[in-house]
Amino acid sequence: MRTRLSRHDRKSEILAHAREAFQRRGFANTEMEDIRKACGISRGGLYHHFANKVAILDAIAGEDVERLAESLTRRDCPPIELLVETGSIHIGNDPGILPALESVEEKIAYLSGFELASARRLGPLLGARLAGWVAPGIDPEHVAEMFLTINSHINRRVCLGDWNEARAAGFAATALKTLATVLRDASRLAPIIAALEERERAQ
Repeated sequence: MRTRLSRHDRKSEILAHAREAFQRRGFANTEMEDIRKACGISRGGLYHHFANKVAILDAIAGEDVERLAESLTRRDCPPIELLVETGSIHIGNDPGILPALESVEEKIAYLSGFELASARRLGPLLGARLAGWVAPGIDPEHVAEMFLTINSHINRRVCLGDWNEARAAGFAATALKTLATVLRDASRLAPIIAALEERERAQ
């Protein structure tokens, strides 16, 4: 007999199976029926939670943002450093679902969901966490907005094929150097910037 899950747990289960299917087969080659079978639920059960694959992809983007938000619970580390170390693929982090997305439409769908979730979830949280880490006279919410805007720009340039990894790493290094000027203590960003510059030179 199948265990009855809460709405939250059922959605999490669907997303876990969908993520695995997308990464294994590719987004375009995965059908809703594939996800339904992997979950072992009825069609009605699946469509009760998600109308289509794009809705699932949007929810996966939200999960990815939530993972970044959870990293900000560490109070002993500057929040900008935490987000870069947790989420930046330019210093070797897991690219997640991105390699499974091939068409421009698929990539834009994911990026749009990620950016919206970032604005709603990460923006206020990062602004609050930056209090005490920014230089006197600097609004932490402005710094949070700058960071997220820069991050979105890099993501779009890379995912849509405008930049290679070297160009993205170089831009990220320059952006972090600029952000460092508005932080109280940016010394812990130095090794991250150095690693990005090394990746730029290596390619």
